[in-house]
Amino acid sequence: MSYKVLIIGAGAVGVAMAASLSEEGMDVTVYSKSHTADCIEENGVKRCGIFKEISVPAGKVKVIRNYGEACQAYDYIIISAKTMADEEIAKSLDNNRNIIAPEGKIVIFQNGWGNDEVFLKYFDKNEVYNARIITGFERVTPENSKVTVHTAPILLGSLYGADNSCMEPLAAAINNSGIPSEVSADIGKALWAKMLFNTTLNPLGAILNSSYGELSESESACDIMNQLIDETYSVLLAEHLETFWGTPEEYRKVFYEKLVPDTYKHRSSTLQDIEKGQKTEIDALNGCIISLARRNGIDVPGHRMIYKLIKSIEEKEISNAS
Repeated sequence: MSYKVLIIGAGAVGVAMAASLSEEGMDVTVYSKSHTADCIEENGVKRCGIFKEISVPAGKVKVIRNYGEACQAYDYIIISAKTMADEEIAKSLDNNRNIIAPEGKIVIFQNGWGNDEVFLKYFDKNEVYNARIITGFERVTPENSKVTVHTAPILLGSLYGADNSCMEPLAAAINNSGIPSEVSADIGKALWAKMLFNTTLNPLGAILNSSYGELSESESACDIMNQLIDETYSVLLAEHLETFWGTPEEYRKVFYEKLVPDTYKHRSSTLQDIEKGQKTEIDALNGCIISLARRNGIDVPGHRMIYKLIKSIEEKEISNAS
């Protein structure tokens, strides 16, 4: 069976997934209104970096610029756009349900926590799945995505106990393309592991213009990161949520001894967005921690300060770019 995939969001992750899935025989379409759409039509898509290099010729991966151009129903709709676009995407998919196959699934390939809530306004819990990605991607050109670092498999699964077997073909295709991937029954724990990682490293790396590894070599930066980790655990406890490590101390050991060394050279997506003069996903990261903390009457001063600093930098860079 040739699975049909629509990828909404042609950034570094979306382009890498397009190349990976097309290489493995899936029928891939990319939704994009940007210059990237023209580049994909003219040049195809590519994936380079630490795993197998893939080059998909022009014409094999299709491009649509509006949902009315879709001439088939898709088995998987991958959401790899920035989180700020989720409300618009969810409404558009609801208004164009004919492009979703009867057993089609929406799979969220984004940073952050709670991104599924927007889609659950329109779709059932058994239709919405999540991916945990702790692999680094950067776009070399609009149609070429580079895999820069990797520390753990891409995980796919349901947050609501839905049948995960439908994710097996997607995970197998990504895995066979060279990026380790598997289905997980613990996707909630995995997403919070990624939240710990992202909310600690992404904004601070952007503020200090540093790679993850460079942050770990600064005693002062480590003090800040340790505070952020402690505050995130206080929110997890208050929300009765779990991840793979029971205490901040357990997480810090893995964080400094494996996760950061494995991703030493990576420059965060937050930093990449700021350099491009684009809005960041800080609201879905540290902003989410702040919202959950407020709901539980917890103070998270480290996260609040980091959030405000990113917002200030974001406003300045967007103003300069306009």
